[in-house]
Parts: sequence; structure tokens; C-alpha cells
Amino acid sequence: MPFLQTANATLYFDLLTADVPHAPTVLLLHGFADTPESDFAALIPHLRARYNVLAPHLHGYGHSAHREAYPVSFYRDNVADIVTLLDMLNLSDVLVVGFSDGAIIALLLSALYPQRVRAQAVLGAQASITAQDVAAIRHWLLEQPLSPEWQKQLTELHGEPYWRSLLPLYVKGQEDLLAAGGTLISQAELAAIRCPTLIMHGSRDRVVPVAYARELQAHIPGAQLLLFEAGHAAHLRCEQEYIASVMQFFTTTLS
Repeated sequence: MPFLQTANATLYFDLLTADVPHAPTVLLLHGFADTPESDFAALIPHLRARYNVLAPHLHGYGHSAHREAYPVSFYRDNVADIVTLLDMLNLSDVLVVGFSDGAIIALLLSALYPQRVRAQAVLGAQASITAQDVAAIRHWLLEQPLSPEWQKQLTELHGEPYWRSLLPLYVKGQEDLLAAGGTLISQAELAAIRCPTLIMHGSRDRVVPVAYARELQAHIPGAQLLLFEAGHAAHLRCEQEYIASVMQFFTTTLS
């Protein structure tokens, strides 16, 4: 199993080769308590027909090192981990697909290391958080019962009882970010993004309100906005439309 030791964690990753030679590489960045396999299972076969696919398990999830905390720097620490991974694999630049926390990491990567991202398609991202957002996250993870299906998935992905510790740790991390000002990506950083960017969002998202997507489009030069009739997990609820949109975006960008 391929692992990489970074300054922050031991990361597991898969590098899946394309069905065509000399293909560009797509980096997959998953969301909270997910893995690339759980977030992008339906997308990966389509990508592999044209691209190499780099699929790391972010710090705290899947086969990567467990977390004991989410420091205020955790989004930027993830970016540093990804840059270390790209350097190790001698990948000068990549296409990026990100969901939720992975979408925030993708935007930060393209803002802080613009030369490393050729284009990005992100879903469910936000550049800041409010007290209302943190309350929604707390309700989602700690105050309402988790579905048996999700509990089973969390056990399969991250192990029992470890996954149960992630939920309060994550809520605490979001509370700390709010206390630090609530800015995840500054407007100046968003304005520094130069690659083609597709901002996708569920119009009925109750975890990350759709207003955040419109703010991202307004501050990222040339960004496109695509809304799905769905909630936060629009890539699962509108699977075929999502896959077609990502594939067409990359095809158009690289043509």
C-alpha cells in the first residue's frame, strides 16, 4: 500500500493509470469523513478513460493517519500535504476535483500554488464560516441521530470506534475557526486563482448555503457557476449530471 510521510501526517494514496498514454493527472480531494472511493466511485471510471487519477486519503480518514485534533490551520496543512505528495510524484501540475472540505482545500491549493493547478471543478465549497454554519454542523453531526447506513459506512471507511471521535473533534475545529475570525480563504486569495474554475453547488444545501457558491464565483476571476437541484451531496443525488459536467469542463478546458 502506498504511503507518504509529510510534515503533518502519514498519507495513504492511490495513483490509478489512464487507459491512454501521456495522460494528464486528476487529483481527487474528498470531503469530511469520506474517502475518494466513497465520494467519487462513479466518477473514477470515467476519469480513468482519459486521465491518470491521484486519490489520497486526507489526514484523519481512511488508511491515512488518525486525527487527535483539527487545528485552525488544518485546511492549509492539508494543502501542504498535497504539495508534498505532488512533489514526491514529480507532478508539476494537475486537474483537481474537490467536494466540501476537499473543495476548500482545492481552492486554497490553486490560490497558494497557482502553477500547480491547471483547472478545478469543486462542489460544496465556502470561503468563510458563520455561527449559523457551525450550529448547522453541530446539529448534523452531534445533535441528530446518524442514520444506520452512514454509521455502517463510517465504520467501514475509518474503523470503530475511531470514527466516533472524528465528529466532536470536527465540530470543535469549526468552532475554533469561527473564533479565529471565520475566514477560510481570503478574498485576496480567491482573486489570486488563475486557473479555469467550475463552482458547483446544491441549490438546497443546508450544510453550506448556496450563497457561498455565488460569493466564490464573484471573487474568482472567470469562474463558472453550476447549480444542481439537490442538497450538499449533489454529486451523489445528481450523479449523471455531475459526472457529465466535470468531464465536459475538463475536456473544454484542455482543448
